[in-house]
Amino acid sequence: MNDAEERLVRCFSVIFPDLDQKQIRRASKTSVGAWDSVATVTLINVVEEEFGLQIDFEDVEQFSSFPVFLRYLQSRELETKP
Repeated sequence: MNDAEERLVRCFSVIFPDLDQKQIRRASKTSVGAWDSVATVTLINVVEEEFGLQIDFEDVEQFSSFPVFLRYLQSRELETKP
């Protein structure tokens, strides 16, 4: 597991404390009953703070699973590398 994935797991565990790491890595809006619009906004805020970035409002709807968040963060990481 890379650094971004570890940090993202921690972010998810703050919002969904009842999920273990394996469940978090498979988490999606359809598999986690507590994942509603408020949880999405809160999760985005936690991720923004943890990673020091700003997520565009237009992108919010795409964040429907842990893998989507991770791919987004990895793509942002590639954008910032020289």
